Amino acid sequence: MKLNAEQIQDSLSNFTGTDGYHRITIVPHLVATDGVAWLAENAQCYWLIDEIALAQMHPKIRSNKQLQGIQFWTLKVEGSRGTLICEEDEGKPVYTKAIPFTDFPLSEIKIWVGPGDEKTKVALLPSEY
Repeated sequence: MKLNAEQIQDSLSNFTGTDGYHRITIVPHLVATDGVAWLAENAQCYWLIDEIALAQMHPKIRSNKQLQGIQFWTLKVEGSRGTLICEEDEGKPVYTKAIPFTDFPLSEIKIWVGPGDEKTKVALLPSEY
């Protein structure tokens, strides 16, 4: 059952750290923390994690040395359209993708991507950092 925006926002604040990593995307080089896995399940947005995982291969992200350490992703939703943005620092977008249709329940969500091991990156909520 898909939760509403208020239920999701209230629950996300409970995630501080993670107990494990989850393979929830079609791309094997990105794993998710408990909070991101919970978000994907309860907001039914596995597509969002797939978009972030697939974007890791984009030249603007792959060739940016700063983004190999940490990436700041934001999905902004207006009506049924969205914009997915990756920044290397606040106000410094490196990659932007228009999402022509989404039913994502929040007007905005932030997901950070940081290093895992030598072959894997980790998608996490800012509160899990």
